[in-house]
Amino acid sequence: MSWEAEHDNPMCDACGAPSHAAFNCCWACGESFEEDNEPEEVAKGYELAFDCNSPRCEGRVAWLMPYCPWCATEQHWEPSEEPDAPMCTGCEATLDPTWAFCASCGEEAPLPEDCFECGASLERAECAARCEHCRRMVCGDCFGDYSLREGTRVQELLLCVTCAEELGASPLSEEETPAEEAPKKEPPAEEPSEEDSSDPEPPAEEAQEEQARPASEQRAPPSSPWDVLGVAPGTPLSEVKRAYLALITQYHPDKVAQLGPKLQALAAEETRRLNQAWSELRQRGSRAP
Repeated sequence: MSWEAEHDNPMCDACGAPSHAAFNCCWACGESFEEDNEPEEVAKGYELAFDCNSPRCEGRVAWLMPYCPWCATEQHWEPSEEPDAPMCTGCEATLDPTWAFCASCGEEAPLPEDCFECGASLERAECAARCEHCRRMVCGDCFGDYSLREGTRVQELLLCVTCAEELGASPLSEEETPAEEAPKKEPPAEEPSEEDSSDPEPPAEEAQEEQARPASEQRAPPSSPWDVLGVAPGTPLSEVKRAYLALITQYHPDKVAQLGPKLQALAAEETRRLNQAWSELRQRGSRAP
């Protein structure tokens, strides 16, 4: 078969599905490309996270691929055994809640009734989305745009709050300064070492003095998650979320990278408190205590 390049990815001549230069077969229709490449662990554009169903194939396939791109073996994705699993409207097979389409007939999966995070009705929600990590459907109050740093690579993902906390992702904000701009603005101020070292010192000294005080004299932390996020009890969850995102971006690692280790530790602790407060209020459904 001949390849037609589009955005640096080949396409299957039989069905037109996008493919990969190293694949031996079309993952969408199973057509052979008459190639015999060794199976690879990764393929750009595809998350090869599952073993092929064939015991003779050592290749891996991506989520819900109908055919193995290495040996063309038809893949069988087992229906869900969860008691409240949605049912396909086309073939009445039980579907895994993470599936966007039925693996048996290809019919689009029905929308779940409730948000997987907070349990709110998705029909009444202003919007809903599928988390790009756990693939569960959540309402607009339970997902957001996050940046996930993996070594030197920064990936932008739409995540539910739980997955964002588990992965350690940082929320994106329209007002957030790109990470690359911070170091470009700092060098002129770093040249006079005496002035540079004097700026962050007062907060660090205050933190040391606070730690040295007796426990009875130390400032007590806010007593409730409402105080932590600076909102009044009973504030709608959408407004609480905006307050949380505005605060959490102030303590982003890129924004405190030029400060001393102690101030960075304080920023990390404040980030932890903000995440804990937001998680608690989100679970409460923004009901006043």
